[in-house]
Order: sequence, then structure tokens, then C-alpha cells
Amino acid sequence: MKTDDAWGGGGGCGPALVYQVEHSLTGFSFSHARSDVTLGNMKQQQFILVLLGLFHTSIAIADSEERLQHFLSLSLEELVDLKVTISTDTKQTVARAPGVVSVITAEDIKATGATNLVDILESVPGIYVRSSQFANRPLVHIRGANATQTLLMVNGAPMRDLVWGFGIFWKGLPASIIERVEIIRGPGSALFGSDASSGVINVITKTAGKIQNNEVGARIGSFDTKSAWAQYGGNWNGFDIGFTAELGDTDGHDPFIESDRQTISDQAFGTHASLAPGVAQYGWRNMDLRLSVARDHWRLHADYVRHSDLEIGLTGAGVLDPVTQADDSRFNAGWFYDNETFSQDWGLNAELRYQHLDYSSGNGFQERPPGFLGGFPDGVINRMKSAERRVDMETSGLYSGIDAHALLLGAGYSWQDLYIVEQQINSGTGPDGLPLPAGAALTHVTDTPFAFAPEKSRTIHYLFVQDIWTISDDWELTAGARYDHYSDFGDTLNPRLALVWQSTDSLTTKLIYGQAFRAPSFQELFAETSFTLPNPNLDPERSETLDLSFSYSASKDLYLNFTFFNFDQTDLIRAVFVPGSIKRQFQNAGDHTIRGIEFEARWQATKDLRISGNYTARDQDDSEFRAVQVPDREAYLRADWVFDPGWNWDVQANWIGQLPRVAGDIRPPVDDYWLADTTLRYAGLKNWEFAASVRNLFDVDARAYTGASIASDLPLPERNYYLELRWRP
Repeated sequence: MKTDDAWGGGGGCGPALVYQVEHSLTGFSFSHARSDVTLGNMKQQQFILVLLGLFHTSIAIADSEERLQHFLSLSLEELVDLKVTISTDTKQTVARAPGVVSVITAEDIKATGATNLVDILESVPGIYVRSSQFANRPLVHIRGANATQTLLMVNGAPMRDLVWGFGIFWKGLPASIIERVEIIRGPGSALFGSDASSGVINVITKTAGKIQNNEVGARIGSFDTKSAWAQYGGNWNGFDIGFTAELGDTDGHDPFIESDRQTISDQAFGTHASLAPGVAQYGWRNMDLRLSVARDHWRLHADYVRHSDLEIGLTGAGVLDPVTQADDSRFNAGWFYDNETFSQDWGLNAELRYQHLDYSSGNGFQERPPGFLGGFPDGVINRMKSAERRVDMETSGLYSGIDAHALLLGAGYSWQDLYIVEQQINSGTGPDGLPLPAGAALTHVTDTPFAFAPEKSRTIHYLFVQDIWTISDDWELTAGARYDHYSDFGDTLNPRLALVWQSTDSLTTKLIYGQAFRAPSFQELFAETSFTLPNPNLDPERSETLDLSFSYSASKDLYLNFTFFNFDQTDLIRAVFVPGSIKRQFQNAGDHTIRGIEFEARWQATKDLRISGNYTARDQDDSEFRAVQVPDREAYLRADWVFDPGWNWDVQANWIGQLPRVAGDIRPPVDDYWLADTTLRYAGLKNWEFAASVRNLFDVDARAYTGASIASDLPLPERNYYLELRWRP
């Protein structure tokens, strides 16, 4: 099994409906297809019957002229005609987009009661958000791949850093700031560069000129959760102004851990240091501030996000840590110019971005509790701090002077600098390369080869080209490629081809091929730790994907989609034992193949009721790179019912299939489970809106996969409740 990062990786979830047209391909077979989906208990069976029973109930409800302003105001045809930019970097309808594209809107997010981006992503076929033991950090897996193969962007800016992926303390994004989410399942490196192997998620926030209503809101809920937000959109001296803010804090669901890694050590050495059984504390505070200014073709964005008093609960090794109070912050500024009619036959786009990130473990991670091996009165402490900055520049032109062609040409530059790395430890390898003695005081390994990462910079130069050729009214071919040159490992070229055929008035067929890559991280290239050795000669991880998709509008009220894919990964990076050493070194060590099918359906049962759902099945080879922490079977079912003027009821259920164990782990597989959520929303009073949500409605004992250090895996949140109030002046 390959893990996602040194910290244990993962992400909790709650689902939502998504507007999609999907497209993918393979020749494949399933060797362990499962035909039965078993609910955990009778209550869950009753819930599914109630959900399906809404079909019949709604027929007796008279159509109301007054409805909530949410996704039911769009017909299925209008959903398919929504325009997206994620698949070509130009505006195209979802139906004609040359990719497996999904769109989630702000009104759809609100209808589900979602409070965070990670609450809504699992409504998309093929996406699984896993909860990590370390800080309950959400990791987003697409199509069964490790989360390192997913590119997450906000307004087109990658959220990955040089060391920790999404960020060591990443917690998703508040739902209140999101205008829409555009998703590609499949390769995106031909447009977006590194990390876009299994898929791309671009979160588009509410910005100047797009905020239609001013709003303030507040939410309270289980686990002593509190949040408040505001949004403002207006005009000042000819400038459009946009502002969003959200403040929040929570104690977290604090799962009970029966035994941890220290329990295993105690049994081996006859000590009694473990804090288990005990709770993993997952509290944190959040601040998210975003300002935008726009005029004509110009736009300026400035964002500041901070997490503080962040409890990690469990270390990456699976040891209870009640001590850490960590924090991080992220500042982004961007200047943009976009003119579709810059000159005859040319559109011009240019952007300049700056980003600053910093992380601190506060007083340090308590990697082992006091009394470890009979010593360490304060425990094994690892105090870490880092900061990095980056500058990105890109310009592109869209040329339409050739009949039936739209030619996109672009170039860019990125400078990324990890300029602060500080670390103090009292166990492990000291600054002289020798093991620290037991009970040593905190010792700086800053500015030595043994810090968790080196202070280094990286530059990237890239060129991309894309042609959209409208062969006829029914046929369209998109071809493109991107060339990247990295200062630390070299070059990579990633092409793609997509053929879209409007087979009939109701059927669209798409055939897509693409290559993608993941650049090695600074840890893999340069950092020596007590357990691993770097490898400056690493190549990037590479992948090839073939997709075939059929989108069928059976009627104006019924939409179906089938997607088949074959995803081949090569040169995958893992730490391999070095002969004669207790350490591992990162190597391009192997290949892995994932094949699958994704099915999605939407039915407008009545004017007031919409039913949607999806099912995903994957078949993976049994290589050591299989992500056993990701299920091969997933299903999702949702209903939205406007049952009375101003009232909306959303119910949804998410099924996660059984999770096998890695070779050598004798524990039984992690059981499959259903999680059901429901939200009741009322918007019948002028300017006011109220909502109540219940998550994990049937209080299912669901578990996220962990290594053997946590014998019973990581408990997900029990039944929990939220109340929400919004006011629009």
C-alpha cells in the first residue's frame, strides 16, 4: 500500500447533488463485482424506502408558484448547458466540454446544508474524501488514486505547497465563500501542469461583480461548533467591489481511540506510557477573508486564510497527542486581465499571482507520550515551522481567425521558494548526524541536512497549446499539449486528445486520451530524516488515461450518463529499503492500473421533486501501490423536495464499500456503511432564511481506514446537528 504523505492523510465527507455530464474510456473487466448493497440496519432500510417513496408523495402536492431560489429553478437541459472553463480554459457548455466535467453551484451547496467544500465532493461519482488520523485532515481521492494525484485549485491557483500537498493543516474551504465548483475526473496536466493525474477541482469563489445579494449568516451545531459569515457586493466610483468573510471554531468530534501505536510499544517493552484509551482532540479555529475589485477587463483579488489552536489528535504514526496547538496562514494576491475582443480575431488573458504560506506546530508535536521507553518526561517532541512564497505569471491568447478553429497559445513562469525551515527535536538524528541520547533537551536541526525539508527554491517554465476544431455541427476535436521545465528534475511533455460526437439529439459520445504527471516533492528530492533518504534523481510520476462517455437525455426530465475509464500510472514514487541500512530511499519503484465505470442519473420526478444518484465501481491490480484506504465501490442517492411555498427538504445517503487490508495486516476489512444526512430549509419570510440539518442521521458507527497502529480504525463523527440563520438586507 502507498500512503499519501508522511502524516497519515485523509478526509471526512458529507455529500451533495452535482450537475454533471461525464465522459471516459477503457476496455476493462471486473473480477470482484458486487451485486448486493447491504444497509447496516433496519433503520437505514426504512430510510431508503422513505427516500424512494417521495416519488409517490410528491404527485399529490399541488405545484407552487413560489419556490426556493435553488437548483430546481434550472431544468435538466439548462444544467447541461451551464458553461465551464476547466476543461479547455475557454468557455464551453458542460455538454460539449471535452472532459468528464461536473459542476456544483452555490445554491446546490446551500440546499444540502453543506458547511465546507469537503462536505459536497463525495456527491460526485468517483470522488472519495478520507479522514486522516493526523488532524482529521481531509484528503481528496479521485478514481481510486492517492490524494497526491488530485490537483485542487482556488480561482485557478493551485493550493499545493512544496512539502505537504494541500497543506499540513488543510481543512477544506467554507461553503459560504463558494460560487461554484468545477471538476474534471481524468488528466489535466495538458492545461494545469503537475498533480492533475486523476482529476482537477477548481473552486470559484464569490468575487466582485458576481455577488448578487448582500448577506450575513450564523450557524451553531454539535461539537460546540460556531461560525458566522458575511458577503457584500457593490459598486464604488465605477469599480465593482466584492467581499466575503467567515469566522468559526469547533471542538471537533473527538473520537474515542481504544489503542494507539504507543499501546503496541508498551506491550513490547513492558511500559505504561500510552494515553489510550482516550480521545483524539480535533478542535480548531478558522478565519477566511477575501476582497476583490473589478473594472472593465481588470480584476484584483486578495485572500487571507488562517487556522489557529488546531489540535492534531493523533500523530502520523498513530500516537495520541493532546498537546499540539498548531497554526497556519495563507495569503494570496492576484492581478488579472481578461479581454475576449482584445483585437481582431484575438482574445487576451494575463495574470500575476503572489502566494505566501506559513506553518507552525506551536510548542511541538508530541510524537510519543511522557514515559516513552521509561524516559522522556515531556514526551518525544518535534517542534516545526516553515514558510514559503511563490510568484506565478501566465499569459495566453485565443485566436479565432481560422475558420472552424479556436487556437489557444500560452506561456507561464513560476518561482517557488521554501525560505524558512526550523525544527527542534529531542529524539532522532541530531545536527551532527548521530542519534540524540535518550532524554536529550530540545535540539535545533535547523540549517542541517536532517531538518524535515531543505530551504530551497524551484522555478518552472511552461508552454501550452490547444486547438478546438469544429469539424461539423456534430463533431468537435480538441487537441493540446503542455511542456514544463523544472529547475530541479527536468522536462515533461503532456498531450491530450478529445473527440466529442453529438450522436443524436439526445446522445453525446466522448472519447478522451490524456497524459499527466506529478512532480516530486521537496521531501522526496532533498530531505533526509530519521527514517528516509532523499533522491535528487527522481523522475516525475506519470499517467495515461483513456475515457469513453455516453450522455443520454432520455426525456426532458431524465438524464443518464455512463463513463468508462482506464488509468495507467508509471514511475510511482515510494520509499524503498536501502540494503545494509534501516532507512528507506525514495525511488521511482513501480506501476499501477485502475479501471472503472461511473454511472449517474437525474430525474425531475415532478416540478417540485428531483431525484439524483450515482454509482462507481473500480477494478485495480494488486500491486503494492494500490490505495487500500479508498473503496472500490461507492454509491450516492439524493432527493430534493419543495413541498410547500418557501420550504425545501433535502435527504441524501452515501454508501462506502468495504475496505480491504494491506498485505500482512490480519485485521478484518473495514465494514461498508451508509451515511444519511437531511436538511430542512425555510425561506418564506422576507429577507430571512432558516435551516436545520442532521448529519449521520442514523448514528452509524462508520470508520475511516488507518494503519495497524490504530487497531479499530478512526471513528467518523456520530449523529450531529446544525442550525443556520441567514439575513439579506
